Amino acid sequence: MKPLLVIGVVSGLAFAVSQAADITSGAREIDRLVQQGLAKQKLTPNKPASDEVFLRRVYLDVIGRIPTAKEAEAFYSQGGNSRRAELIDRLLASDGYVHHFFNYWADVFRAQSQGVGDSASSQQFMEYIRQSLRVNKPYDQMAREMIAAEGTVFKSGAIGYYVRDRGMNLDNVSNTTRIFLGTRMECAQCHDHPFDRWTQMDFYKMAAFSNNMNTTNYRSKNLDETQKRIREDKSLDKETQDMMRRALTDAFRPLQSTEVVQGTGKLRLPHDYKYSDAKPKDVVEPAAMFGAKIKLTKASNPIQEYAKWMTSPENPRFTTVITNRLWRKVMGVALIEPFDEIMDNSVASNPDLMKFLERQMVAMKYDMKAFLRLVLNSKTYQAESTKEDLQPGTPYYFQGPVFRRMSAEQIWDSVVTLVNPQPDSPNWSLREREHRELENRRQLAMILDGTEPSLLFDAAKRVAAAMKEQNKGFNQLRKDLEVARAKDDKVRVKEIQSKLSESQRVMRETISRSFYEAAKQSKNAALLARLEKISNGSPMDMAMMNIMNDARVDAMKEMPISDSMKSEMSQEAKLLNISKPKEMASYERYRKTLHQSWSRAAEMPSPAPRGHFLREYGQSDRDIIENASTEASVPQALTMLNGSIITQIASGWSALAMNLRQAEKADMKIDTLFLSLFSRKPTVKEKALLLNTIDDAGGAKNIWDDIILGAVSTQRFLFIE
Repeated sequence: MKPLLVIGVVSGLAFAVSQAADITSGAREIDRLVQQGLAKQKLTPNKPASDEVFLRRVYLDVIGRIPTAKEAEAFYSQGGNSRRAELIDRLLASDGYVHHFFNYWADVFRAQSQGVGDSASSQQFMEYIRQSLRVNKPYDQMAREMIAAEGTVFKSGAIGYYVRDRGMNLDNVSNTTRIFLGTRMECAQCHDHPFDRWTQMDFYKMAAFSNNMNTTNYRSKNLDETQKRIREDKSLDKETQDMMRRALTDAFRPLQSTEVVQGTGKLRLPHDYKYSDAKPKDVVEPAAMFGAKIKLTKASNPIQEYAKWMTSPENPRFTTVITNRLWRKVMGVALIEPFDEIMDNSVASNPDLMKFLERQMVAMKYDMKAFLRLVLNSKTYQAESTKEDLQPGTPYYFQGPVFRRMSAEQIWDSVVTLVNPQPDSPNWSLREREHRELENRRQLAMILDGTEPSLLFDAAKRVAAAMKEQNKGFNQLRKDLEVARAKDDKVRVKEIQSKLSESQRVMRETISRSFYEAAKQSKNAALLARLEKISNGSPMDMAMMNIMNDARVDAMKEMPISDSMKSEMSQEAKLLNISKPKEMASYERYRKTLHQSWSRAAEMPSPAPRGHFLREYGQSDRDIIENASTEASVPQALTMLNGSIITQIASGWSALAMNLRQAEKADMKIDTLFLSLFSRKPTVKEKALLLNTIDDAGGAKNIWDDIILGAVSTQRFLFIE
């Protein structure tokens, strides 16, 4: 080995040892400060949690699901005093961490698959959150990128932060201060805050920084020039001009809400402003609500300066809020409650601990994994949970974490773990479709950027002429439809509606053909070469329409299968005694499409549709910040009793069923069941009770379904102990 390489390895080991020492000393300081706070209140810490309790808790808190039976066995078989710390490191480095904390931050940022703006911007915002967690982007950097996000969705998914509140800039300010500063300013939008020091003027001064962040359609010089030509052409009547604009809009509709630009306008006070420090409709200059002043010059970029101020370690709230949030995430309650309504007189239940954690957050440069590692390695986190109900308004001094129900996502992801042998694998079909949809829009933007304005103008004029002609027939069909409906002639109504739909399809084809022909006449060689690839073997004049259609994905034909998955499927086939080609094909289809229905919550359309298991169990609708619920309800019980969940968990091809199949005797199956559901072996009493239940069933086929239903309906399964 070369000396330089030896030095590098030794240096790396020294860094790892140093890092471990920092974590150990930091965790001890947490415990000392917690113990000090408990002593002041004449309280004692909870007993240390057993390995069984710790294992299940840390899996749920870090990666959002229960461990598989194999993962549990691997932990118990590992010797040494460092196995808990090593497990924490593995979990923080896993894809499961990304899934779990994506759910959390998507709730905070109200990210939706089909958001207020264009779906591509919404999807890319969600992907931006995932990728930020995947690369462990520092929290302050992530916040700056979102607050100062400008440009197109093709360059930055962070613009989704503003697209989410498209047309609601003042609401965005309220959300920003609540998320990053822990301050509720919603009411100050209309009047001075009744309980805090914020005034309506403070609100508008803050809003002046980001009020010019406007969501718009994809900006193209060619499109702007075309619009200008339409406006200035005196030979066009108003109807033709309107139709030409509509033609351009329809042709490039998938590019709506895919860009955020910073305007130069001034924010004014509302017309009903009633305070003496200004008059209604006065211009408001931007100013920070507390802390260091933001000095703006003519050369300053207001939104960049605003983002720097917001995320600065000197900001008196930014560090406090993220520290408080992450502590609450794993301990169940924050040091300062309410955690997102902090006021000047708010005091942490343990002020010294709060200050220490804030210093650690700054020293770690807002590395969220490093901060979580520090807390998770403390004896405070690894103590037994407190099961007594906490009274609202009463401080909690952290004898241990708080006993609490799993979130909807944690329950769903734990069920997925019992069904899908690879629970943390991505939803390939959904991710691939989103990728294709984004690429399709990128191609459309390329056509728009590459086609000369004169050609776009001519195409719009041709489409406008076709629209005029179409409208003649449309108007008559609408009149005929009204008559048919008045006569309740259902056959005639259906016939006319079919004609209207066909006419609309023809118009879409006309638009596609017209603008494609315009692009084909371009002198842009790069554009012409790209058009050949876009067509994908379809009629060339339909290339534009192909782009506008939703991307389709066929997992059976297209999804790549890894060697490990092939080996796994082969072993499972032997276990299931599958030998016939037809049966094997059916099983392969099941495994290749399993991810479409049984992916983790972070890999599904989000939030889930109404009526889905996730929504029934309280998943946030993402309309407002952190709008999830963990309250029990009758629909939840009915979902578990009457839905297909138990059937899927107990089915012959589920991960749990595979594990049970490998256990030969009833007592071994019970061991496997407990290890899979509760991450531990059953007690003697539990095993005896279940063996008696099985004996009493007399070989009934559905006995295991009943046992599983009973188990997953208990607090033991649904709560984080």
